[in-house]
Amino acid sequence: MFKTKRSIYMLYGYIFFAQLFFDRALWVIYLGDRGMTFGQIGLLEAFLHLAIVLFEVPTGMVADLYGRKASLLIGNLFSILYGLFMLISGTFSMFTLGFLSMGLMITFHSGAEQAFAYDTLKNENREKEYTKVIGTMTALALLSLSFAKFLGGFMADISWEWVYGSTIFTHVLALIPLFFLKEPEREKTEEVAGRWYNQWVHQFKLGVNVWRNNPAIHQPVVLFILASAVMVIIVFYGQEYFIQLGYSSVVVGAVFTVEGLLGVVMAKIAFKVEERFKFFNILYYGLGLFLLFFMLFIFATDWAILLSFLFLAQLLSLFEPIFSSFVQNFLKSNVRSTFFSLIGLMESFVIMISFPLFGFAIERTGFTDGFAGLLVIFVAMAGGYLIVHRLVKS
Repeated sequence: MFKTKRSIYMLYGYIFFAQLFFDRALWVIYLGDRGMTFGQIGLLEAFLHLAIVLFEVPTGMVADLYGRKASLLIGNLFSILYGLFMLISGTFSMFTLGFLSMGLMITFHSGAEQAFAYDTLKNENREKEYTKVIGTMTALALLSLSFAKFLGGFMADISWEWVYGSTIFTHVLALIPLFFLKEPEREKTEEVAGRWYNQWVHQFKLGVNVWRNNPAIHQPVVLFILASAVMVIIVFYGQEYFIQLGYSSVVVGAVFTVEGLLGVVMAKIAFKVEERFKFFNILYYGLGLFLLFFMLFIFATDWAILLSFLFLAQLLSLFEPIFSSFVQNFLKSNVRSTFFSLIGLMESFVIMISFPLFGFAIERTGFTDGFAGLLVIFVAMAGGYLIVHRLVKS
């Protein structure tokens, strides 16, 4: 019991330090200051997600085959490389290396933290506490990001070197709790004869079989991927959007700080929402609210735009721990990280395509028309999928 608590607390500490990216609310502004156009910024984000698309599943299999702790360690090293490349970069090619490093960091983290927490609890038959634990993990990540966004605005007013130098330093500190993590026992994938890649192919097939054999997760996964991709676009292009509305970088940092702090509350109460409502009721009502606040974000006045943005972000902060818990119930421990990496792969593929297209679109049409087009595409894809899914089911 004590070892389980210590491992979970060490994981909490690692997550806090590992999420201290002081440029998170400002990197679009930073790239603009370095001469990058919106189209180039969109391409850089696309390269990040290209790295995720190419390496998400292989690195997820690393966590399942060789251990979650090893995956997290490698991911943290790429975080340090990201900060270093961004610190010394001044050209598009160097920024590309930075964004590829960030993409690789994401792939090594993706699914590994959740799998570590779930298997640690499972070893003591405490799986029912997972939503509460993952909610705390999400809350700590958001709190850490909020802290970083708030300080990042002040650091940027002094020097961008402060922003990225501090990012490197805090990710070196993240190695301390990481070394104290105790790898939880987990079901091992059976050995496959032949060359090493045969084992990886087999692991990939296990992840795909989870999707094939569990149709109950199809709707939640598809809607989560689409909504997450939309929020990535809103959050990152929203930085420059708020600047164009007349807000300073300090105010933008403060807005994103409030967004993160509210997300902490949402993540912490997620398990109570899960206890009170059925999962699919949460899914469908949440989708309706997402559409409502998305429309307000586009067509409301200035103050209501900020308010709508905050509500949009909170919906995902509340739903993500509940979604993770729902999917974990369908997984064995030898495929947890692999399957969540498959989800991350599809999410990144959608973002990789849509992010640069949105950047080029707003250069020609402006933010309002760009966000309106994004809403139409989201409604068409989400609504079309739900209709087809219902027709097939009936």
